[in-house]
Amino acid sequence: MLVAVPAPRKTEAEARAAVAQMEPITAIEGRQMSDGDKDLLVELIRGVITFDEVAAVIAREAGYELD
Repeated sequence: MLVAVPAPRKTEAEARAAVAQMEPITAIEGRQMSDGDKDLLVELIRGVITFDEVAAVIAREAGYELD
């Protein structure tokens, strides 16, 4: 049986630094992240929200109704 070991939590400053490190890569690809998307990514990196919660936020923003 495999047991999931949670990753160490990041501080907000560490998470924002990680997002800032990604910005040149996304710029090379011709993309930009909105401030709201950056905030979501910071929360995800910090472990404050889950992938499922992020997917739900994105779906709602795209106009999909979720239960």
